[in-house]
Amino acid sequence: MDRKQLERWLAEEASGHDEGADAAFAHLFSAVPKVEPNPAFVEQAVSAAWRWRVRRRRLVVCAWAATILLVAVGVGMALLGAPRIATSVIKGFAFVSGRAVPWLVAYTTVAMSWWWTLGHVGSVIASALMTPGRASALVGVELVGLLAFYALQRMAGAERFGDAQV
Repeated sequence: MDRKQLERWLAEEASGHDEGADAAFAHLFSAVPKVEPNPAFVEQAVSAAWRWRVRRRRLVVCAWAATILLVAVGVGMALLGAPRIATSVIKGFAFVSGRAVPWLVAYTTVAMSWWWTLGHVGSVIASALMTPGRASALVGVELVGLLAFYALQRMAGAERFGDAQV
């Protein structure tokens, strides 16, 4: 690369002559020597790529072989070991359910009795409160409470501005 050609291209760019700048740029970079790879590097890269391709194919073949072997062993165990495995599974299930089911039933019974008791208490309280006079008194108390909260909110907001009128 020639320093004079570089300066000529930069001057053309700075002056705003696009066609001259393009011609100077093409002339500048046509003088750049082409970089050729070393033959030893090319040989090493190609052989590494071929080794990787062979390794990948070998891995795929081994993976398929392992898959077929696992499926064959699983089918063989299912066909030959099913009677022994099934009896063991059934015995284990019977043992666990024989021990767990009575406790599950007992806990469910206790929980349901508590729920029935709470339901009964709630219905008694509701029937006592839901007479017309008491219902209107309850609504009135709720409305007074809401009005008190509204007034407190207005007073708290007014304190920030320096006047506490409601």
